[in-house]
Amino acid sequence: MTPRQAARLGTVSLDPFGPVVAGKYGTWTLTLTVGTVGIDEGGTIKIAQRFASDWQPAQFDKPTEAGYCTITTTGQAKLRPRYDRKGQDRPWMQAIVVDVYDGSLAPGDKVTLVMGDRSQGSPGIRAQTFQESAHEFRVFVDPTNACVTRPVEKSPKFPIIADAITDLVCIVPTDAVVGQPAKIFIKGQDKWGNPTPVPKDLKISWNGTGEATIRERTIIFNSPGSGVVEVQGQFSCRSNPITAHATKPKYVKLWGDLHAQSDATVGTGTEVEYFTFARDVANLDFCSHQANDFQVTNEDWKRLNDVVKQFHTDGEFVVFPGWEWSGNSTAGGDRNVWFLEEGGPIFRSSHWQVPEIKEDEKSPADTAQELFDRVRKHCDLSKTMLGSHVGGRFADIRLYFDQELGPLVELVSCWGVFEWMLWDAFDKGYIVGVMCNSDGHKGRPGAEGPGAGQFGIANGLTCALAESKTRKGIWDALKARRCYGTSGPRIDLSFEIDGMPMGTVNKTAKALASVVAEVKGTAPIESLELFQRKQAIKTIRPCEFNDLSKSNRIRLSWRGSRIRGRGRRVTWDGSIKVEGAKITSAKTFAFDTPIDGITKTADTEVTFISQTTGDTDGIDLTLDNASSGTIAFTSKAGNAKIELSELTTASSRKTFDFGGLGIQLSIERYPEKLTEMTAKLEAQIDVPSEKLTPFFVKVTQTDGHMAWASPIYLQRG
Repeated sequence: MTPRQAARLGTVSLDPFGPVVAGKYGTWTLTLTVGTVGIDEGGTIKIAQRFASDWQPAQFDKPTEAGYCTITTTGQAKLRPRYDRKGQDRPWMQAIVVDVYDGSLAPGDKVTLVMGDRSQGSPGIRAQTFQESAHEFRVFVDPTNACVTRPVEKSPKFPIIADAITDLVCIVPTDAVVGQPAKIFIKGQDKWGNPTPVPKDLKISWNGTGEATIRERTIIFNSPGSGVVEVQGQFSCRSNPITAHATKPKYVKLWGDLHAQSDATVGTGTEVEYFTFARDVANLDFCSHQANDFQVTNEDWKRLNDVVKQFHTDGEFVVFPGWEWSGNSTAGGDRNVWFLEEGGPIFRSSHWQVPEIKEDEKSPADTAQELFDRVRKHCDLSKTMLGSHVGGRFADIRLYFDQELGPLVELVSCWGVFEWMLWDAFDKGYIVGVMCNSDGHKGRPGAEGPGAGQFGIANGLTCALAESKTRKGIWDALKARRCYGTSGPRIDLSFEIDGMPMGTVNKTAKALASVVAEVKGTAPIESLELFQRKQAIKTIRPCEFNDLSKSNRIRLSWRGSRIRGRGRRVTWDGSIKVEGAKITSAKTFAFDTPIDGITKTADTEVTFISQTTGDTDGIDLTLDNASSGTIAFTSKAGNAKIELSELTTASSRKTFDFGGLGIQLSIERYPEKLTEMTAKLEAQIDVPSEKLTPFFVKVTQTDGHMAWASPIYLQRG
């Protein structure tokens, strides 16, 4: 932009100008000084933020409520403001759109937007909940009534920083070897999941079997054992489970997030910030970057490969280059593409935002089938891998699937929980493995919270059972489906049939097979289930579930999505009323963001705000007497009422269907206390003879978190 062009659009200032604390309410005044040609009647001003930002939407009608904004001008025109979530081109999609009418604005006139105007009682407007080194209010101006806006040359940029620490997180390797030091990683975080400094004077101790010595931030085992590292101080926490082996096991469990984005496309922060966070804050073993293909220029793709090469180090931090094929769902939907090495090609789903790139025989690939064909023709298949993802678009694997190229389906991302991906694969007879990632857009791969925006939940994680912490070791594990996924915690899950690891395909002459599954959880275990296709055929639960007659704890949980596509979110806001008993406590579990939760608790009623996108939210009620009376659940998604006397055992759980995609409410009597963090399942199963049949295990913890093993496929004959 030339100086003359910049002068036509004007200048912008922001007050206060400086660091903003994530998620805090405040007031910010943005002033546009109109440029040298003025703004004609019918012209437009836009104040835009990136797609991923969860800055509270502006509203102009309710002066006593949060998010209230006002706009004035010194000029002779009138202004009509509105908030439009899709008010500007991607990635600057969220915008306050201001129409100029009944007059024009002259050069030098001022337009003043007060965001979070508190003058009439509003508490202000809530800032973005996640950290960002250079957040921007990008201002666009159309001075001509041509419906074409251009960005002001210098829009305000400022950092968003973490709030005060609310808790500690401790991460250790899932597997260790006697005599070899293992790193103890500790970080602080605020209530939104942003990293904070770690307090001093922490006491670190070992709680488990086997002997271990802790020196500063390392642990060395003197004998085999398993347990957790405990951290105590002003804030306390316990690590994920760690097991020390006498010698290095054949497969080591390594943790990664294969799918998220930076500001290379629609995400937040640079690629350098992205991988630095993955390595140094999320403490991942492996990672990838998945930019939307239709927004990636050739220069972007080269730079991304260069940054991947810069960060990758076998044995320390493994990084795979890749991109996301982002076709419409009717064309196949989102597919992840990973390469073993840098320098792979890119076959875009379209050139929608890169029209300057000439189309050729490689790109675009209009459908997922064309993508598969391009990969087979132009790529080394031993060094290329695809995965099926549910994001804004969902991968329709019923229409398009190639299990040789794309062996993994994603059951969890920040968009929600999508167990139906497995059911689709089973229905079609595909052989698949399980991955769980983030598709995070907030620049926090591996530790991505939902914040207060469009994403539903925190990130999932993928665990690879790898022979080594190298590209080849992890790649071979993922290719062989020797992996499992969790809804976020580093749950230690093992699953074998006749000694074969998860992901195995086995045709055998044997009529019976032996299943062994074991879990070491990050919270008490609710269940460990063995599935044959979609059916749970064996369930292990703690002994506390055997007799619930004296328990006064009632668990209400709800879950599901409206549809498979973008508008999947279910709003559950409502109340729980008790008659014939009193509520002595009410506690949430599995809620995902600080903006949701219990809003009021009384003797006989609880009100709440909740949304689900395939995941589960819930509330545990403790009553003074749960043997009689009623519970009535009223919400925007559905209503139900039951007699407490009907809830006598674990099997008397009541489930109500409210349509959509698994929109359900469950009410059950629940143990008052669960402490067992481990479970083991052993079973003899009949090997089906009619066709290849998937078997897998699923873990559910009392805090709502889950883990799914990749299936083992069996057939007799």
